[in-house]
Amino acid sequence: MTTTMALFDLDGTLCSGHLWEGFIKYYFKHKKKRAWILAFWAIHLALWPLVKCKLLSREKYTVKWMEDLCGIFRGESSEEVLGGFRWVTDNYMVKSLRSDVVDILEWHKQSGHIVAIVSATSTALLETVGQRLGVPNIIGTKLEVVDGTYTGRVVKPVCFGENKAKLLEQFIRQNGLKIDLSSSFAYADSIFDVPLLKLVGNPVATYPDKSLRQLAEDNNWRILP
Repeated sequence: MTTTMALFDLDGTLCSGHLWEGFIKYYFKHKKKRAWILAFWAIHLALWPLVKCKLLSREKYTVKWMEDLCGIFRGESSEEVLGGFRWVTDNYMVKSLRSDVVDILEWHKQSGHIVAIVSATSTALLETVGQRLGVPNIIGTKLEVVDGTYTGRVVKPVCFGENKAKLLEQFIRQNGLKIDLSSSFAYADSIFDVPLLKLVGNPVATYPDKSLRQLAEDNNWRILP
C-alpha cells in the first residue's frame, strides 16, 4: 500500500528568515569566532560581483557559501555544536515560524501523511527543529564529525537544488517506503527548489521568490499565500 508524503523546505518556507542568521547571532552573542565571521563575510561578498557579471552561477555561489559557512564549527565538540543548534532553534527559528505554513504541516500530520523537512541545513540542526515541530523525518546536509569533533567540512552532497530531489529518493529507498509521489505535496520558496517541487503531483510555491512565482503561474501550481 502506498502513502502520501508532505515535504517542507525550512528557510524561507516554514520560517520567514534563514537559520544562518541565527548562527551569526549566536556566535556574536557568546563572543565566539567573531574574526572568523568577519573574514567569511569579506571573502564571500567579494565573490558576489562575479555572480552579477554571470561569471559564477548563483547556484554554485550559494553552495560554496553553505559549504564554507560550515567551517565555523571546526574544532567544536558535538556537545558544543548541539548547544548552539538548540539556541538557534529556541531563540531564532521558533520566532520566525510562519503560523499559516505550520498549520498546513499539522493538517498533513493529522491526515496521516508522512511529513518530512527537506533543507540544505545540517541534519543535526534539523533534528532539533524536527523535535520542536513533531517531525521525525528530516533530509538535509551532513557535516563531518571525527572522534566527536566537527571538522568544519560537509559530507557531500549539499542538500540543495537537484540534490534535494536525489536525497529524497534515497531517503525513500533506504527507509523502504512506498510513496505515491503523484499524490504527494511539496512546499518551497526558491527557484532552486524546482527539482523537488517537480517530483510531486502537488507542488506548492510557498512565499515564492520572483522566479519561482513566475514558474508557478506558468504551470498553474498552487501559490501561498
